[in-house]
Amino acid sequence: MVEPVNWHPAADRSTAEALVVEQDRRVVGLSGWLADAAVETVTGGRFLQVLTPSRSHVTYPLELMFGQGGSHWVVRDGNGFRDGFTGAPMAWTGARFAQVPDSPVPAVEPVSAGHGGIEVHVVTRYPADGALELGGAADAVMRSLTGNGPRGWGVAEPATQPWSPREITAHCRDRAPSPTSLVVVGDGALGVLRVERVDSGVLERLQVSGPASGTVSRDGIDDLVDRLAPTARTALVAVHPRRVNGLRPAAPSPPALPYGILVGHEAVGERGAEHARDAPAVAVRLTGSPERPACWCLLSGGRQAPYEVLTAVLHHFGLPEPVDRG
Repeated sequence: MVEPVNWHPAADRSTAEALVVEQDRRVVGLSGWLADAAVETVTGGRFLQVLTPSRSHVTYPLELMFGQGGSHWVVRDGNGFRDGFTGAPMAWTGARFAQVPDSPVPAVEPVSAGHGGIEVHVVTRYPADGALELGGAADAVMRSLTGNGPRGWGVAEPATQPWSPREITAHCRDRAPSPTSLVVVGDGALGVLRVERVDSGVLERLQVSGPASGTVSRDGIDDLVDRLAPTARTALVAVHPRRVNGLRPAAPSPPALPYGILVGHEAVGERGAEHARDAPAVAVRLTGSPERPACWCLLSGGRQAPYEVLTAVLHHFGLPEPVDRG
């Protein structure tokens, strides 16, 4: 028999299998408490399960935390419960929320073309030297998508520190060699910056959810590509059908649809500019300096599905896929 869950909205429930946190808010973000709880539950072999009303939205940083595994978004829907991302029915087992056995997953409703928000993933590798300054990719993404630079950063939400590449770099250097994950915020944009030491230097991974796709022109995307070309290893631009301005509702969604990928000058240089021009994309443009060109590959607008074109482009350059299809 399924045990009903009717405790006070501010209360938490801890069992041998899960820590359940109820958040009765319109917007639920990656608070410091939730981030700490996620680490604690993973270390202890339990699940962190965040329970919200169906009207709630989760922020992009919290969504990315859910995507790392070990955590679930559970939505109270009428007298029942469901997964906040897939819509799959869930029930309380007495120890945790679990998907109802043999229950059908709701079909994903079609999303009209052009609906949704811009999503950008940038990977940059820097030499580990005293001149290193992090945050350049975040500045480029925010300026091209919103017209303004980043507003702030922090270790959790809300991001309370004014934007400062110098302070971000010092914070990451103080934590090295441990990896660092930070929240970055702009005007209508939210993201996560992850920094880690690797054998070849310092690897910076940026993921940003920005404004509605209809508010960003092709010139704006071209500007972003040109800003990132001198430094980025890869930069993937996509459109997520349900998420806008860094907020995602509790509704099943198709995956983000790739729009274009920038292949950095390192990968282009390995096989040459002529090889880059032959990339199997809808359109190809070399950018950056003539001595160290990068390659912008448009993936959308052709006869093939954008993910098929993305796969072909990555194979052409010998690159792994830079982002999950979630």
